[in-house]
Amino acid sequence: MIYLVYRMKLSEKSRRDQKAFWAWLEDRESWFYRDLPMVREVRWYYSVVGDVYVLENWAAFDDEAAWGAYRAALGGLKKDGAWESQRVSQDEWWEFLDTRIVTDPPVPVGLHRDR
Repeated sequence: MIYLVYRMKLSEKSRRDQKAFWAWLEDRESWFYRDLPMVREVRWYYSVVGDVYVLENWAAFDDEAAWGAYRAALGGLKKDGAWESQRVSQDEWWEFLDTRIVTDPPVPVGLHRDR
């Protein structure tokens, strides 16, 4: 698996109205990924110590070809005026800090316990 990781700092608007922000994020996730089936999983992490008010978004792909298909599909969606208008509304809620791509290690390490 490979993971596209975005880090975003919440805007002042988001920090002032957390309830509205989390509702917006739930709604965003449903429409943003609807037409992107190559995304296998999305995880969100919220920093509460250190870089406070920072979110990480981890989108998982089977391989680089799937990530490439995602980039191509995203390019097509951005040409849809309504979709793009909805996408850029995110600038009201957060500021992108950085992006990276990471991958699973080549050996089976890590710990997962059933609850």
